[in-house]
Amino acid sequence: MTVAPPLSGMIVCLDDSPLDDLVGPIEVLVQEGLRTLTLPAGHADFGELTQIFGARARFGAHGVATPAHAQDATEAGAGFLLLDSADAFLVASAAATGAAVYPQAMTPAEIRAALGMEVAGVTLYPADVVGHVMAKRLAPLGLVDHLVPRGGVGAFAASEWLKAGAPAVCVDDVLLADALRGGDLGNLRDRCPAFVKAGRR
Repeated sequence: MTVAPPLSGMIVCLDDSPLDDLVGPIEVLVQEGLRTLTLPAGHADFGELTQIFGARARFGAHGVATPAHAQDATEAGAGFLLLDSADAFLVASAAATGAAVYPQAMTPAEIRAALGMEVAGVTLYPADVVGHVMAKRLAPLGLVDHLVPRGGVGAFAASEWLKAGAPAVCVDDVLLADALRGGDLGNLRDRCPAFVKAGRR
């Protein structure tokens, strides 16, 4: 079985919005160089969106809470899975799909335990609670280089995580704002360069 490559750079986590509200913002993100995206597990239009953009973007799923979520998402085109927990059965089931698997953890002990499983890395969620200063604490422990922070991360914080050694960072509403709810896509385009620059470290 071929295992998907691990994450790197900037990952944009999209909301559970209707197809028509997603196509325009995704097109802007892809044009601006933000080409690694996640959709909620179980999104009704997951397969259609990967068909539309799959040649130009890499898709994953977040909010993966069950083995069925993992299976359905990978069949719809997800190459990586952000799990809601580090439950051993869920991790094993997700890993069996061949996708790159990232269970969720918060403390150093939880991160170490998760890294002992068949995973590509671990998501630290919610990252905005601990802040990017946490990266400097985790680096000496040898943990930050397998960690993908997620939740409320802005461009500056993303840059600091990446500088500290995190391979990738998930961004969401700080970048997207109201773009998935009919907001001005020009404003979304204006916000993108700061995140693209941050992703280059």
